[in-house]
Amino acid sequence: MYQNTAAEFRPELYAVTEEARMADSKFIAEYIFPEFGVKTRTGDYTRIRRGKGQLLRNLAGDGSKDPLARAPGTAYPEITRTSEKTSWKVVDRGIETPIDDVNAQDVARFFDQEQADAKWLHRVIRIYREARVAYKVYNEATWGKIASDIAFTEANRATFDFAELLKEGKRVVDKRQEDCNSLIVSRDLWDLIIGSTKLREYFFGTSGGSASITKQMILEKFELSQILIGNASYDTTKPGKDSTDDNLVWCWGNKYFWLGAVVGGPPENGGAGRTFILEDLTNGGLLYVPESYREEKIRSNRLRIRQDSDENTVNENCGLLVQVNELS
Repeated sequence: MYQNTAAEFRPELYAVTEEARMADSKFIAEYIFPEFGVKTRTGDYTRIRRGKGQLLRNLAGDGSKDPLARAPGTAYPEITRTSEKTSWKVVDRGIETPIDDVNAQDVARFFDQEQADAKWLHRVIRIYREARVAYKVYNEATWGKIASDIAFTEANRATFDFAELLKEGKRVVDKRQEDCNSLIVSRDLWDLIIGSTKLREYFFGTSGGSASITKQMILEKFELSQILIGNASYDTTKPGKDSTDDNLVWCWGNKYFWLGAVVGGPPENGGAGRTFILEDLTNGGLLYVPESYREEKIRSNRLRIRQDSDENTVNENCGLLVQVNELS
């Protein structure tokens, strides 16, 4: 029996939760804001914005003049730019549950309660993170937006045009001189999109029959690296009450889809965002840390899953929202 009264990292439970994490494809947050380890709880990194940093400045205007030409005895024209600091601030989050010796022994002939509860806590904290990242991704003030003229609904399946919207969105991101390698879309929108009349005609003409549109087809046609389909949901039922399907809510709504650049590594590599993780308190930079400690007063092992992290927007120009529902 586990007896340590001090919280201790549990590598065997980490293996269990990691296996569950890799097997559960419903969560996409970790693929949107890649993880990057840091040494301090708070810190700064430098950003050069497009405007103040004059990243795309054209000194020649329409090209009819030559402002960079230098006459003998004179200096070359000089320009300057400004940079700014932005910061991360990791937050200590976690959740725990007691595993009473009596209960654990009672169910031991059926399953390992500690492993089962580790997976449960892991799912709970992942749902919270998924909703947190979805909120950041679906923020018009961060990324800007374009909008469809026709709502993406079942009734409009024959008339809305996903391909043209996707191409228009990519043109916006390309004009910002950023890469556009990722599409984020909800489960419901994805099902509507791949069954829409105009997209089927885009791929198959008018004689597509029952042929299916796959992720790979869209990736290749629109030069994307990944399509992330938000398929996680959460339960709004109050504790102690029975749940029905009406109590379930998708983490990823149907108002938008998102286009942009997902890039890993240090912030200077660019990309939409990062998840900064405090390395020293997370066993070298683990996103989810399982721990146990003994509470003899209640004859229980307490199991905890925690994280020290901050989901941080790195470059707002690397993303764009495309509004397809709740149109005015």
